[in-house]
Amino acid sequence: MSMRCPLPARASFRDLLRDLLGREVQVRPGTPQELDPELCSYLAAYRFDEGDVAALVVTDLQLSTSAAASIAAMPPGETWSEVKAAGKLDEELTEFLHEVVNVSAKLMNSPTTPHVVLRDHLPVPGEVSEDVGELAANPQVRHDWLVSIEGYGNGMVTLLG
Repeated sequence: MSMRCPLPARASFRDLLRDLLGREVQVRPGTPQELDPELCSYLAAYRFDEGDVAALVVTDLQLSTSAAASIAAMPPGETWSEVKAAGKLDEELTEFLHEVVNVSAKLMNSPTTPHVVLRDHLPVPGEVSEDVGELAANPQVRHDWLVSIEGYGNGMVTLLG
């Protein structure tokens, strides 16, 4: 099995989101997120500079919407209604969510491991590379957290390494 990067602690993840979004954020242990082929979620694949998969982050549709709408200062209720009706993020919200998961890459880096960057940000269900699928199916470490963003609601995030 290839090397993986360290996954962040809950407090570090909370602090990064709080600083990035400019509002109160809570991160608590959650139940394992089960991917439902009927519901869209978003997968961020982080890779070492040479290309090997290092870690994955999966956000459910609610957290994806909350984080994207919050960073863009969009109205939470109206934005969630539109996303819920569409069943996925629109292009603009996807770009805002990409910014959140891209900044989160700094939490995956350590002085004792090779450099990690965000390489893929994909809707799930969807096509993923074989190495991403392998890590998703057989992680060495897994964190499932319930994230609450003040004024924007709750959602689930799963970190796999």
